[in-house]
Amino acid sequence: MIAEIPTKKRIYVTGLVAILGSDFALRNVLLSEHAEDIHIAAILLVEWLILLVLLAFWIPKLEGSQLASVGLGRFRLKYLWMSALTYLILLITWVGSGFVLGLMGLEGLRSLLPMIEERGLPIRLGLFMTGAFLEEIFYRGYAIERVISLTRRGWLAGFISWVTFTFVHQEFFGLGPTLDVGVLSAGLVVLYLRERSVWPCVFLHGMNDAFGFLVASSIAA
Repeated sequence: MIAEIPTKKRIYVTGLVAILGSDFALRNVLLSEHAEDIHIAAILLVEWLILLVLLAFWIPKLEGSQLASVGLGRFRLKYLWMSALTYLILLITWVGSGFVLGLMGLEGLRSLLPMIEERGLPIRLGLFMTGAFLEEIFYRGYAIERVISLTRRGWLAGFISWVTFTFVHQEFFGLGPTLDVGVLSAGLVVLYLRERSVWPCVFLHGMNDAFGFLVASSIAA
């Protein structure tokens, strides 16, 4: 039993490095700022294959854990109003961050709309689903829970989740929008640590990305 403990910790570390490292490489090394739809589709496909391996093999077989151990537990109705309330708070916060970014000569997430408009609807749907579901499992459920298991420090797990999720967007989004992502990332981390479930984060992230990838871009088009 004693020998199993460090082995499981090594598996957790390997999983964290593999998930966060591969996602960083896919988005910041293999994907250019002016990538075509076919290249974005290929990256999304690889990300979803990694998620499938994580949920179907890595967590249940290698780690010997339940999917609830990464926040995929029972859905509760309260998650709906909690995500909506958090999103409202974020909207108010973005007003302030937009003012600060303006003073710095930077633009926020809205500056990405012209780039999003250029993408076909299938790609925008893929980006929406990837943000709302896959990213929440990678950066909230898996990253936070495994860092907590390794360190017993929730604040450190939240900080690592916040930093990695925020700056994985740097290469493709640019500095201003990435700082806006940091506001969203902070809200998602707080919400996850409070409930230890990805479901309220999925709804919160989904509301934000539905506006950016589907509603606003469609209206502008």
